[in-house]
Amino acid sequence: MRHDVVGIVTGAAGGIGSAVALRLAGAGARLLITDLDEGGLGRVAGARAARSGNLIPMAGDMLDPDLAPRLVDKALGEFGQITALVNCSGWLKDHRVQEMPVDTFRRLVDINLVGPLRLLDAVVPHMKSAGYGRIISVASRAWLGTFGSSGYSTAKGGLVGATRSLALRFAPHGITVNCVAPGFIETPMTGSMPPHIVRRVIDSIPVGRAGTVDDGGALISFLVGEESGYITGQTILSCGGRSVSEPLTRSSEDKTK
Repeated sequence: MRHDVVGIVTGAAGGIGSAVALRLAGAGARLLITDLDEGGLGRVAGARAARSGNLIPMAGDMLDPDLAPRLVDKALGEFGQITALVNCSGWLKDHRVQEMPVDTFRRLVDINLVGPLRLLDAVVPHMKSAGYGRIISVASRAWLGTFGSSGYSTAKGGLVGATRSLALRFAPHGITVNCVAPGFIETPMTGSMPPHIVRRVIDSIPVGRAGTVDDGGALISFLVGEESGYITGQTILSCGGRSVSEPLTRSSEDKTK
């Protein structure tokens, strides 16, 4: 039985989230896309690359506990089913643990961990009923530990741990649960970094270049497909080999993923 890609992509107004949404829509997927940036969502939904499928924008805040059920109700109303969930939303604020305000830590955990898990919990009953599902969450190379990003690393590490546990729980129901952990990716955030810091980071990447949002989008698109059915509980690093090269742990200036 062929399973169409029908579901939800969060953080879809830019970065990896928009790359995933456009790639999947170009292959005929029907998706509800969400982000805080309503204007960005509209631009993605109207992009020429999306015209083979169907992208429906719905602005929302991952801090809102009611967002998950609203997204699921909207997706079911539009498509009748949910076969895929891609959690790309995230927020980064660097602090050493000794200097981190408690509210900042809570916000990091709520956006990067609690929000995605709420949405996962909301879609799983429908996937279980269908006996099929693909869940992919964007973690970060930071889950291995990044100097000065203790809260972000904690939240992304929690997402990795939850993925492993939930993969075991849902595998008997035909649902796979995986993470993608990007490294240094060309985004507006990294583009604003001092050039000498960017150079140092790129010099530490064995493939010799920064990653692109399409690098992440291609990997996630594969995991969303039927061909990935024997892969679950995994965190796949998309970092150009940086995770096996010498890290920059001694540098207080390394604030990247």
